[in-house]
Amino acid sequence: MKKHEYLIIADYSQKTPLTFKELCDICQISSDFLNMLMEYDIIHPRESEQEEWLFDLTELKRIQRAMRLQRDLEVNLAGVAVMLDLLEELEELRAQIEFMQKHYL
Repeated sequence: MKKHEYLIIADYSQKTPLTFKELCDICQISSDFLNMLMEYDIIHPRESEQEEWLFDLTELKRIQRAMRLQRDLEVNLAGVAVMLDLLEELEELRAQIEFMQKHYL
């Protein structure tokens, strides 16, 4: 079976949220899979007073990473959720270290 990797390009300077359908279309995933990502707290819709879920562009990165972890490492969605949280925490800590090195050393 041939593996496909999709490149998702997003302009994060734009503040326009994505709808549920737009997110499915951009990521080329089913609505069932997107619902599962929400069930496992991998992605989170914005707080919205509309009936339709809206998502920030930053969710694209989490979806892409989740798909890669599932495909390449065969991690289940519960594991993907934990790994993504740890990766984001690691990135945050690295950014703090870099900031401290620039300003205090």
